[in-house]
Amino acid sequence: MKAYGKTAVRLFKKHLVRLVTIIAIVLVSIGVMSGIGELENRLKIAVSDYYEQQNISDLYVKSKRLAGFSPKELAYFNEKFGEENVLQSFSFETEFDNKITQFYSFDASTTLNALQLLEGELPSAANEILAERACDAYDGKDIGDKITLTVAGMPPKEYTVCGITLNPLLTDNIEETSYLNPEKFVSDVFYIHKSEFAPIVNDVYIRVANKHIFNAFSKDYERKINGLKAEITNALGEESASVLSLFENRGLYAMVSYAEKVGLIGIVFVIFFLLVTMLVVYSNMSRLFDEERGQIACLKTLGYSDFAVIGKYLLFVLFGTVLGGTGALPIGLGLTSLLYTAFNMQYAMPPFPGITGLWYYVTTFGIIIVSMLLLTYFTGMKTARNKPVTLLAHKTPKSGKKVILERIPIIWNRLSFKYKSTLRNVLLFKSRFLMTVISIIGSTVLVLAGLGLIDCSLKLSGTAAIFGIAAALVAFSAVLCGLVIYNLTNINVSERNREIATLMVLGYSDSEVSWYIFREIHIMSFIGAVLGVPIGLAFLTFVFHLINFGSIGEINWWTWILAPAVTMLFSVLSTLLLRRKIVKTDMNSSL
Repeated sequence: MKAYGKTAVRLFKKHLVRLVTIIAIVLVSIGVMSGIGELENRLKIAVSDYYEQQNISDLYVKSKRLAGFSPKELAYFNEKFGEENVLQSFSFETEFDNKITQFYSFDASTTLNALQLLEGELPSAANEILAERACDAYDGKDIGDKITLTVAGMPPKEYTVCGITLNPLLTDNIEETSYLNPEKFVSDVFYIHKSEFAPIVNDVYIRVANKHIFNAFSKDYERKINGLKAEITNALGEESASVLSLFENRGLYAMVSYAEKVGLIGIVFVIFFLLVTMLVVYSNMSRLFDEERGQIACLKTLGYSDFAVIGKYLLFVLFGTVLGGTGALPIGLGLTSLLYTAFNMQYAMPPFPGITGLWYYVTTFGIIIVSMLLLTYFTGMKTARNKPVTLLAHKTPKSGKKVILERIPIIWNRLSFKYKSTLRNVLLFKSRFLMTVISIIGSTVLVLAGLGLIDCSLKLSGTAAIFGIAAALVAFSAVLCGLVIYNLTNINVSERNREIATLMVLGYSDSEVSWYIFREIHIMSFIGAVLGVPIGLAFLTFVFHLINFGSIGEINWWTWILAPAVTMLFSVLSTLLLRRKIVKTDMNSSL
């Protein structure tokens, strides 16, 4: 066991770069997957908490008669839902200079649809008024501004703005439509003490008794509310009143709808990130087992079982995965918080609910750990099942058969020796070629999807949240691309030390030796980047259909060029980081 322990320690020291690569890839993947995936959950929790804290009404019944609701109708509401769950109110609209202003009665004694005071104070005099906050939807007013209210049949009256507030039913920052003319938008909203309008009541807000079923617009809640809407409509008549619910609210319901779109985007991209991560780790470990054939043979000779032999490699992967996954936690939390903040561009968001449970992080972390260990186990057992004598013998070199381009003399004969050598290496080693190309295709698809979503968000109003998610995807996909190329190039260089040393002995300069290796990577990256465009087209079509947002026609033409260009840029940058390793190759030990 002492010898086994020493070989395990030696494994970690010798392959430290591989270990760091696994840590980095797992860190980026879990960080992105948990960060985007957790956003839907946080949004729904925030809306549900806000619903409770502000005691938001479930139903809004508006009278279609100028005189408002009759005493009999008001008694119906109180009897059916309980007085504590009913808020009687009055509102009206005015239009001046093509601007619509809404006025609502204000009752400081009620907790239903509690107004959130952002600045100033509540009215303490009959001539004081509250104003809705300024945003893209509303012009807004400052404390101390004078407002003149003119109503037909009544003398004009001047009010002073004493406070700025946020109505929990008016959280959309972009636009709020007029209820008299849905084709026009409201410019300002004010709240006046209810005594100014008594005894007229033309609005009734209702909170259902079993409010716990809300749960961010759950199916049970939807069925309950639709049933109540039908009951009220039958009791009052469609000609007397309009019955609306939170499902018609442009703010709260839209937040949850976008949250569900985000969740679908998260699921799709989580799968893609997971596949790319597994591919990279598989490539890493399969090459590692090839390099460690001699060590595996020695341990088998000493009597260790096949499982015991690969145990240290499982520990190697487990250590890298756990370290990367642990480091991904703050990245995931930060990304979730950042994307949540992006929603503030479109909505007056409730406070961020904080992180509890971490269900998505724990789930993705668990999936990654299990996937990595299973990949390592099956790859390792494939090698460990061989007899020691087979493992100690050098693997038979790949036969020097012709590649497809050699069968096209008009092209092949015009190439210089270095390009013939490069193309032979690219096309002869099919596993290396496929690993690199598939990894680059995956990275290109992710970058293209992110850029495509950005294009659509910029052309449609009210899509700031999706824009934020798309920008994060582009950034992390580009980083993932760099890590993939760095990992594959590092493996390539490690496998070809003898070849590199031979070139150095023959007098090749450092730059010539470096580009001898880099050319192969760049050719494979180019092929992967180009193939990633049509696959990305199909992937984006699927995403747009899934989330019912955007279309291929809304994507700018240069995006189809920019996506593979970004992939190639990170490919070049990541290979240049390994130039030092190539030029520092020890010719004596390598040969």
